[in-house]
Amino acid sequence: MVGTRPNFVKLAPLVAAARAAGRRLRWVHTGQHESPALSRALWRELCLPAPVAVLEHVPPGRRRAERMATALVPVLAGLDPSLVVVVGDVDSTVAGALAARRLGLPLAHVEAGLRSGERGLPEERNRRRVDRLAQLLHASEPSAVAHLRREGVPAAHIHLAGNVVADALADARRTLPARARGVGAGLVPRGYGVVTLHRAASVDAPARLARTVQVLCGLARQRPWVFPVHPRTARGLGAAARRALGRAGVRVVAPLGRRDFLALLRDAAVVVTDSGGVPVEASLLGVPCVTLRARYEHRLTLTHGSNVLAGADARRLPAAVARALGRPRRRPCGPRRASPCWDGRAAGRIVGHWLVHGM
Repeated sequence: MVGTRPNFVKLAPLVAAARAAGRRLRWVHTGQHESPALSRALWRELCLPAPVAVLEHVPPGRRRAERMATALVPVLAGLDPSLVVVVGDVDSTVAGALAARRLGLPLAHVEAGLRSGERGLPEERNRRRVDRLAQLLHASEPSAVAHLRREGVPAAHIHLAGNVVADALADARRTLPARARGVGAGLVPRGYGVVTLHRAASVDAPARLARTVQVLCGLARQRPWVFPVHPRTARGLGAAARRALGRAGVRVVAPLGRRDFLALLRDAAVVVTDSGGVPVEASLLGVPCVTLRARYEHRLTLTHGSNVLAGADARRLPAAVARALGRPRRRPCGPRRASPCWDGRAAGRIVGHWLVHGM
C-alpha cells in the first residue's frame, strides 16, 4: 500500500527484489497523492508495474487514514495476500496497517522504528501506530532498532535490514541525465544551492513562510538557488514572494521528475530541505545538506552522512549552511562504507526475511 511520491521510491526496490526471488509483490495505490498524472509518471520512471487497484483520492483531514482503510479492506480481501507490506510513515501506511488488522493478515513495516521525538507530528504518530500493529518490523538503521526495543517490541520481531532509499538511489544513478532539465541554463556544478519545502510546519503558516523567503533571498547573495516548489508550498507562495525570490537569484521552478531532481541534487553545492528523504539522498551523494527541522528521524545522516540540523527557525539557516559547507565534502555514496545500512542491498534482505518466515 503506497500513495505518496517518496513511498513509490521505497516500493520500487522491494518489487524488484521480490521478482528476483521468484515472488510477486502486487501493490495498491491508496490515492493519497493528489495528482494522478504525477503519480503515473513517477511509477513509470521507477519501472513499477501498474497497481492492481487505485483508490479514489481522500483529501487531507481528520480520520483520513481510517477512511482509506475502509476502502482498502475489500480490495485486500479480494487479493488474499500472504503478507501486507507498508512503507514509511504517511496516512497510506496507517491505512494499510489498519486494513490488514481488520482482515487478520500479517503485516510488515518497512522503515520501522524511526523516531524524531516530536510526538505532535503526524508522521511520528503514524510510525508508532503502525509499529504497534506490525509483526515484521524492518528497521533502516541501528537507532530504529534501539527505539523499538525501548518500546517493548520483542527482538524476534525486529529485523535490521538497511535503507531501501539507498537501493533506489544506486539504481537511479546509472541513468541520471548529465544536467537536470526544467531549471534553466547557466548553473555551474557545485556553484548553486537547492531548496525544498513541503511540510505543514514550514509552509502552512504565512508568517513562517515569509520569513523563510526572506532568508533565502539573503542566502542568494552568495550563490544562485533552485527552488522546485511543491504543490502544498505553491498554495502559500504568492506572486510578491515569487518576484522577490526571482530578483534575489532564487529560481522558482515546477516540481521535477525524480531523475532530474537527483541530477540537480548531485551537482549542488548545498541543499536546504525540510524533507524526510532528501537528507538521506544528499548523504548518499555526498552533498552538504541542511535540514530545517528541530529534530530528525534518520540519525545516520547526522552521524555518518552530510546532514546538519538547523532547527525549525529559518533565521538559523545562514549559520547552518556555512557550517555544512565548511565540512570536508564526502565522496558520493561515502556513507555506505561506514554502515552496511547504506549498501544498496536492503530490499534483498527484506524479501529474504519474508521467505524465511514463509510469507
